Amino acid sequence: MTDMQEMMWDVLCEMSGEDVARVFTNHYGNQLLSNDFHKFLIDEGYMASEEGWVG
Repeated sequence: MTDMQEMMWDVLCEMSGEDVARVFTNHYGNQLLSNDFHKFLIDEGYMASEEGWVG
């Protein structure tokens, strides 16, 4: 990572999860909350699918 990326990473790591989510949705808007991102969250085990937990 570049120095700037490391500084941003350090700031994000010090924030609460809710604040990090807010930062990303404030920057990207609702386009981040896409069907592809939903599938990623399910595939990676971060959330359950409508049929229940996968994996």
